[in-house]
Amino acid sequence: MDKKSIGKRMQKYRELLGYSQESLAETIGCSTIFISYMERGEKSPSLDTLIKLANALEVSADLLLGGELFSYNTARLSHIEKHLQILPPQGQEKLRERFDEK
Repeated sequence: MDKKSIGKRMQKYRELLGYSQESLAETIGCSTIFISYMERGEKSPSLDTLIKLANALEVSADLLLGGELFSYNTARLSHIEKHLQILPPQGQEKLRERFDEK
């Protein structure tokens, strides 16, 4: 996870809404110092804090995370594709049939 990019997006949306670090911290129930650490990429929010941030900043959590989810999915699909390529033709056909059932 790229903490600095998350922090920059967090700061961008905070500033767009006119929040100070202090007011955002008060809104989500954490310290101003923690907001500062997150925006500088020195700390990561917990899942609970990420949800509170997203709600306070009126954005989705995946928007705050940026390409993190996309990168994970892309890497996972690439891994699956490599395994499918070495699967014998009969196994590939069974998988195609399985997916066609859905």
